[in-house]
Amino acid sequence: MKLDFCQLQKIEGQVLLCIALLKDIFYYPLQYIKFNSANTKIGIKRTRIPVACKNVYIGIHEWAGYSPSRIKKLKNGKIFQCGLLYQLQRFSMEKNVSKYHLTITVTISDSEKYNYDINWVKRNSDQVMLVSNIGQDFSGYSAFYNSIKDYPNSYIILTNSSVNNLMDPFLDKYLTYMENNPDVGLLGVSYSTKMFQTLIRRNFTPHIQSFFILTTISVLREIVMKNGGEFPGARIGNKHLLIRNGEIRLSQLALSLGYNLAVVRPDIGIPFKFVSKNEWSMPKGDIRLSVKDPNRITPISI
Repeated sequence: MKLDFCQLQKIEGQVLLCIALLKDIFYYPLQYIKFNSANTKIGIKRTRIPVACKNVYIGIHEWAGYSPSRIKKLKNGKIFQCGLLYQLQRFSMEKNVSKYHLTITVTISDSEKYNYDINWVKRNSDQVMLVSNIGQDFSGYSAFYNSIKDYPNSYIILTNSSVNNLMDPFLDKYLTYMENNPDVGLLGVSYSTKMFQTLIRRNFTPHIQSFFILTTISVLREIVMKNGGEFPGARIGNKHLLIRNGEIRLSQLALSLGYNLAVVRPDIGIPFKFVSKNEWSMPKGDIRLSVKDPNRITPISI
């Protein structure tokens, strides 16, 4: 039986995941110490290059197999409404109230496999890009980043359609926080403190979940350069390895470059900066499983 390119990519991803898990076994003692050292610092002080203008480039990734409005179910059974419809409404609203100039790009994967209304997306965004689905969201994020990487330094939002449909104006306060905290490389709205895609069950691996990340072009340039010139996760076909080498690696690369990470607490809307394990004051694990409205972009309340 002849395998197509996508099938080969998935097989390669499974092999790479197995190799990563075998490495976990081989390096278990060192990895365990690294993950669980009480004094491990998560970030060191370094500041971003200032933005050059008041542009915000928004990249929304969508899989063509989704409907514009849908219900998402988490592994604990919690459900919420989401979909591209609400993301486009959200940022259309922000265009009307923000002091920044917003440009909305929607990347769509697997459009050739589904009867997807691309014209509707074009009418409600500034640009549409058709991309591969190999790296899922990260294929879209990669294509979007490559389309703007040479622009003057500006803020960027990487997001997908799995964001909770609850919406309030949020953007300007998020950008004010970034301006007041130039040490923050990535700002998110949800996090996990654990890597579940490893054989080391007890590990402290705080990272921003990839359905919403606010950063800048210059920070992404550094991350991509440190990752060998490729956007993390863009060519990974295995879901578990994609979280490990896409979502988690994105945060780890930002930390290794000397930037701090921050998240707007989804329950109370207060920013929290990742500093060290000793100073971690929020719930541990996947925060989405313990909040009333998971995957919500919560406005900053202070």
